[in-house]
Amino acid sequence: MSTDSLWFDRYQRFAKAAELIRSLAAGRRLSVLDVGSFDNAFAAFLPEHQVTANTEKISLKHGGLSQPDNSVDITVALDVLEHVAHHDRFFFIEELQRVAKMGLVLGFPIAQAAYAEEYVLGLTGSVWLREHKKHGLPDPAEVEGMLSKLQLEFERHPNAALPSWTAMMLLMHGVEDLTLKKELSSFFNRHFYALENREPAYRYIYLCRSLKKTKP
Repeated sequence: MSTDSLWFDRYQRFAKAAELIRSLAAGRRLSVLDVGSFDNAFAAFLPEHQVTANTEKISLKHGGLSQPDNSVDITVALDVLEHVAHHDRFFFIEELQRVAKMGLVLGFPIAQAAYAEEYVLGLTGSVWLREHKKHGLPDPAEVEGMLSKLQLEFERHPNAALPSWTAMMLLMHGVEDLTLKKELSSFFNRHFYALENREPAYRYIYLCRSLKKTKP
């Protein structure tokens, strides 16, 4: 599939996550588990690697991933954590770590962007943003505390500049023609993506490596 015409917000997180995973590959073909994916669109950004979509619900009530420990190279969860209940978030990240041999990539809209989401939600009634409000956007400081507790070494990368994200969400809501929506996303992705990984950010993406797995 062509990636350029993907909805701009998905393109931004997929493109950045793919860059981070390639930085770990060192020429190897990696196995990647895309947790929370519903259509495996992320696989198109990493055609040289084996990307598998996983739609299992991860919670203390439902249990964790069905995969064995250290069964894949990388786990990825992009814009999933904000749909997980607050009391399940540590367990969710712990499961991502458990099945990954090399590390994990975790991306989510941050609590500091809640005011922009609230504005967009009020004008658009977005179902996805309404669920974000239900569970609360993750606080980076709190998530980083969880990562440290799990002995994960991490890098934090800003993704989706908040002013552009807000304007594009409102613009796309006002366009009904699906072909035009794709054209707008394609134009934005091709010309402006490289400028969008900056503060103030709508989303942070973390590249995490497990210290207890990499050190003797």
